[in-house]
Amino acid sequence: MTRQVFIDLTCMGSQHHILMTDEIWQKLYVGFMNYKCRKPDCANPAEANVEESEPTLLLKPEDIVLKEPGSPEKTLRTLLRPGDKVSNHYKTTSSEISAVVGAVPSTCYPTYGVPTIRSDLPAPLIRRVSDRTSYGEEGNAYSLLHPTIFAQKGVFERDFFKTRSKQEISEILCNIGVKLSEDEFENVWNLASKKHHRGEVCVENIRNVLDELQHADRAKCKAAT
Repeated sequence: MTRQVFIDLTCMGSQHHILMTDEIWQKLYVGFMNYKCRKPDCANPAEANVEESEPTLLLKPEDIVLKEPGSPEKTLRTLLRPGDKVSNHYKTTSSEISAVVGAVPSTCYPTYGVPTIRSDLPAPLIRRVSDRTSYGEEGNAYSLLHPTIFAQKGVFERDFFKTRSKQEISEILCNIGVKLSEDEFENVWNLASKKHHRGEVCVENIRNVLDELQHADRAKCKAAT
């Protein structure tokens, strides 16, 4: 509940109409009663002659602000939290370790230990039962729960990444309905061979090259229109 109170602040040399809540009104009343209890009794001359100390003001002039800009009504200002004064000097831990644009990328950080997936080792043709090393050719839990359309047809990842000859790649493209001229096939083969450091070509590289060429053709058509 909000009350409009008329307070005569003689010590401030002005009078104000202040909007107060019940909580603020209760605090002012308690402070006034405490001050009244500490006031010396005039019936006792010894206490009356004692010089009174200057009372502590419950309200300061800077605590009273306008309720709205241009409004004659006034109210108490909103108290600031201690954290508001230091918010401008707040720093995150990422800024302390130079995790900003232009810093050294994480790929340049030195690595230690043995990786979980041993992509640095070639997968053996025949694996032993006791060999629990992950060579990166196996699927994860997601592939087991949601197998791809290729896995449902008996075609797995090892079939996509197996090195194949030019004649074998040409037959696969012809069987799946991808028709390319000799020049187009040579261009696709050359681009796919550049994706491997030894020039080996697999079905996955051919798929990626065909997707890139198709995306480039679509971009040219959009630019032309």
